[in-house]
Amino acid sequence: MSSQSIRKMVTTAILIALTIVFQLLRPVLGGSNIISTYIIGSLINLSLIVAACAVGLWSGVSVAVITPIIALIQGHSTLPMMPWVMAGNLVLVVIFALFAQKDKTSLQVEWVRWIIVGVVATLVKYLVMSFGQSLVLTSAKGLAFSVAFGTAAVAQIVQIITALIGTVLGGIILPMLPAEVVGKKSAVKA
Repeated sequence: MSSQSIRKMVTTAILIALTIVFQLLRPVLGGSNIISTYIIGSLINLSLIVAACAVGLWSGVSVAVITPIIALIQGHSTLPMMPWVMAGNLVLVVIFALFAQKDKTSLQVEWVRWIIVGVVATLVKYLVMSFGQSLVLTSAKGLAFSVAFGTAAVAQIVQIITALIGTVLGGIILPMLPAEVVGKKSAVKA
């Protein structure tokens, strides 16, 4: 195994550990209230974006799959919604990994491109999670799909806000990361 592969695995493990720490902040922030939801959700989206853009697609996929499992274990998600949270995270990661950076070998962020990709990724994540929650509500509560979708669409607005905050934070933090850790060119001009 190359040293580059080892660096990527270690960085991915650190990002996973960091997202778990973020998820453990709920008691510190007062439990499952709206403030903790927005702060923790934004930090998790930040981790997803950094993993996808700094380390690569498979790193982002790893973080995207593990975070909903941790939320389920902590009691902050339900088993029927877990696959839909994963799917929402995965589309965010894939869109960022494929389209957010013009130069995949650099940590440089081109803000116009970054924001456009962030908005598109956010909206797709929102739609996937709203659709998923609609299916869960339809099967669990017997609601008509149109009623369930309206309910889910309102409930998932938090995904739009937290993913957009994660996008902005990611655009600020990504260029500051030590590029040599993941084998990329630094965004800072020497």
